[in-house]
Amino acid sequence: MPFDFEVHSQSAFAALDGVSEKVIDRFAEELRPIEQAMLDDARARAVAHFHSVGAKPGLYLAGFKGGVTVKHGSAIGFVGNSNQLAHLFERGFTISDLMIYARNAEVMKFAAGGVGDLYRKAIHRHATHVKPYPAILPAFEARKGEIEAAAERAVEGL
Repeated sequence: MPFDFEVHSQSAFAALDGVSEKVIDRFAEELRPIEQAMLDDARARAVAHFHSVGAKPGLYLAGFKGGVTVKHGSAIGFVGNSNQLAHLFERGFTISDLMIYARNAEVMKFAAGGVGDLYRKAIHRHATHVKPYPAILPAFEARKGEIEAAAERAVEGL
């Protein structure tokens, strides 16, 4: 039985199209341990990025979720992070500009190292590049071969 299988690492998504429900169910069963290993790997990579996490690891670490669902003739295995900053950790980002203005035309007062008080109406800060700390995409990349093998096992004997 011919089938199409693609792995899209840009979105960490695997698709198996043009196959029967039996194959989809088998593929879903094959994906479950891979998804769990990928989720554990992503969490471990995230923890490794931090110097300490303490008793409360925070919203980023708590946001990691994964699963395998079967619906509408598709088996979907996913690993993601619901934290609104997770994509910034995965890809890195640039803080391009930060301007702070005083309200109502008042000035802001800063202590200037023993030279007296400094008054400003605006503060400008230059771009800062924040390097990526990927967790999900490397975990997915490390298991692409396992996902492809799972797809092949799902269609064996048909």
